[in-house]
Amino acid sequence: MSKVISGIFILVLVLVGGYFVDDGYKAKVDHLLRKDAPVAQSTNGSEWSDPKPDTSGKAVKAQAGGTLANIISAGVVRVSVQSPSKPFYFRDNRGTARGFNVDFMKTLFAQTEFGGHEIKLDTEHEVDAYEKVPKQLLQGDAVDIAIDGLTFNDDDLKGVAYTIPYVKDFGYALIAQNNSSITSVSAADGKTMGVLKGDPDAMAFAKRTFPKSRLVELSDKADANGKWIVGYIDSHQVDAVIYDYPFAVAELEGTDMQFVSPKLAGSNIEYKIAVRSGDRDLLEALNAAIRKATASDAYTEMLKTYFMSNKIAAVRSANTNETVYAVVRGDTLSTIAQTHLGDKMRYPEIQSRNNLANPNFISVGQKLVIPK
Repeated sequence: MSKVISGIFILVLVLVGGYFVDDGYKAKVDHLLRKDAPVAQSTNGSEWSDPKPDTSGKAVKAQAGGTLANIISAGVVRVSVQSPSKPFYFRDNRGTARGFNVDFMKTLFAQTEFGGHEIKLDTEHEVDAYEKVPKQLLQGDAVDIAIDGLTFNDDDLKGVAYTIPYVKDFGYALIAQNNSSITSVSAADGKTMGVLKGDPDAMAFAKRTFPKSRLVELSDKADANGKWIVGYIDSHQVDAVIYDYPFAVAELEGTDMQFVSPKLAGSNIEYKIAVRSGDRDLLEALNAAIRKATASDAYTEMLKTYFMSNKIAAVRSANTNETVYAVVRGDTLSTIAQTHLGDKMRYPEIQSRNNLANPNFISVGQKLVIPK
């Protein structure tokens, strides 16, 4: 009997000692005792380990068994996307997912709100229409988030909520042929203008901005070259098109079209990420991560990589009442507006005068015409 008791005592010592010495063994025991605590697969060689803690002091608590906890535990986020949707999302010749949204999500899910370890992107959940992207969130639990330049509001689709913008400061662009008589925004009023079908916000904006124009709704079904705008203009069905600048960048590549204005005055487009309304912790985590990701210099470079275009109409030379300023390191349009116009909030005037699609699109040495 004494041998049995001694054996049991030694076994207990081994088990207890392993709990305090072996972190992997400890995590397994904790997981068995606390079913509500998600345990993630490790990326450092150990089979089991808890996700790294958020050292920012602003960690978002994951609901037990919720979507955020599942993303962190599985190390994968399942994404609803429209394909193709250049330059935001598309697949290259090898079938690899590319685009601004892909690069941005890699930065987004690397933030500490998502556990501090690698989160892989599962973008196999593709749809062929813009409005279907957020609807996938309500069709079972196959996806965790939806992303595709979404401009919807929380009350547009019951059961779906949206983050703060991850892309902003762009607007509607005015697009016409290079040799068109439409060389300015004012010259477009009274012409036949095309607007994307199913975009009520763009139609409302067009009616306000071009009250004398005849407005025609257009389908974005691509032709054999993967374009849709050029066909309508070349066939003289419309004289010009009003369309989201970020999406139009890829549309105008390799065509005889140009941006008469890359951002029409009074337009402001903000793109968001969609989640299920019940995933409040995931929404908070995304919002916190978006604030961090969009504040970096890398984000600005990402915007320039995907959204700068050489199809923008040339800037008119300065007149006698205007000055020309060369950008220096550290400048922003706001600081330039403060210095030269006395009010930093007048930066949109400089942006419009210089045909800038986004206020971030300036570089050292660039010459800007300063309006008066």
